[in-house]
Amino acid sequence: MDPYFSAILRLPGGLREALGRLEPVFAAGVQEIHLRSGRPVVLGTARGQLPAAEAPGLAALDALAAPMPHARLQECFYALCGHSVHSCQQELRQGFFTLPGGHRVGVAGLLYCENGQAAAFQTVTSLNLRVARKLRPEMPGALRLALKQGGGVLVVGPPGSGKTTFLRGIAQYLSDLGRKVTVVDERGELAPCTAQGFVYPAPLHCEVITGLPKAQAICMALRALGPQVILCDELGGGEDAAALEQGLHAGVEFAASVHGTDAEVLCRRPQFAALARQGAFCTAVVLAGPQQPGLVREVRAL
Repeated sequence: MDPYFSAILRLPGGLREALGRLEPVFAAGVQEIHLRSGRPVVLGTARGQLPAAEAPGLAALDALAAPMPHARLQECFYALCGHSVHSCQQELRQGFFTLPGGHRVGVAGLLYCENGQAAAFQTVTSLNLRVARKLRPEMPGALRLALKQGGGVLVVGPPGSGKTTFLRGIAQYLSDLGRKVTVVDERGELAPCTAQGFVYPAPLHCEVITGLPKAQAICMALRALGPQVILCDELGGGEDAAALEQGLHAGVEFAASVHGTDAEVLCRRPQFAALARQGAFCTAVVLAGPQQPGLVREVRAL
């Protein structure tokens, strides 16, 4: 079954059944499902945005062609949260939450703030359901050589360019080399896990810490798991940088991703410039973009 069909499982029955009629061949190319207050459902593909009612198998379905009532969108939100918004609150403060299988739901709407920080959504106006796919991307020879020689790797790309997918490929490749890897999976996207175990088989020489902020999980890995490489998605601010610095002092290498379009510009940001001076990352992998997820545009030394 294509991951598209698992991504829609939590949606309310009528909408789930309508979207479930999408032709499987077309479903394999769907990257996002956009649910918006007062507007029809839209599917995001590598070729652009397509109203769901115009997709193969979904033509003329009223549930998809008509503007979505605001109350219906709230129903979708609660259903995707597993009818427990509180359990998703930590992620929601950052504008998203993660479904079983690693599918991410981006959220927009009216926010309630405390001390200048997002505290909760008062109402939701958009849901962007991003379909997580397990792909093993093609890694250029220059990157394979860099991973064999050792040294940190930074995966750079804009949203939707396949950074998470590419990091999974790096984790598998490092494991195949016999290296001990700890995956810090703050949002449950890199190595999705449920109470029944991993959704996809994890690499052999790999531990996974899920659901803990990156800085805390990195420190836990250093204390307890003895990794040679720590792998994490979407580095953020100062706390993440400080945890990486602590790992470097312990002799651990890192493979991480970050939002950006150019490695040279990225390394001018203060937190990354400091890490670069310490040799945290020796190689940058720049991805092509959302039109070709997982495709490498450039591999360069830092």
